[in-house]
Amino acid sequence: MTRTIDRSLPIKRHKSVVATVDLPGVPEGTRGKVKVANGFSWYRYWVSFDNGIDLGQVSHDNLVHAGDWKRYQVDRVEAERLAAEAPEVSDSETTDAGAEAAAAGGNSHGIPEHLLERSRTARERLGA
Repeated sequence: MTRTIDRSLPIKRHKSVVATVDLPGVPEGTRGKVKVANGFSWYRYWVSFDNGIDLGQVSHDNLVHAGDWKRYQVDRVEAERLAAEAPEVSDSETTDAGAEAAAAGGNSHGIPEHLLERSRTARERLGA
C-alpha cells in the first residue's frame, strides 16, 4: 500500500529538504537544510541549499522533506493527470444549478429563505 505524504505539518530545524519549484538561484530538486523555521498559520523557512545559496522566507509549499521527494513527484504527476481527466464545468452549468436551487425553494447561495425574509422586513422597517 502506498503511503501518503502529510504536507500540513511544519518542517523542523536541521531537517533535509528539497525545493519543489524553481526559487531565485535554486533550481527545482535542489537539496538543502532548514536553518530557521517560523510561522503559525503560514510556515516559512530559512534554508541553506547545497548549491551554496541561502534563502530566507521560503514558503512551506515550496519545500518537501528529502525522504519524500520521490513520492512528491509521483503525487504531483498523478494530480496533474487527474486534473486533466476531470470534466470541465462551464459557467452555464453553474447558473443552471443555481436556477434549479432557486426554483426548488432555496437560493443559489444556500441561505435559508426565512433569513432572507427577516432581512427584507428589517430593511423595510429601517427605510433602507
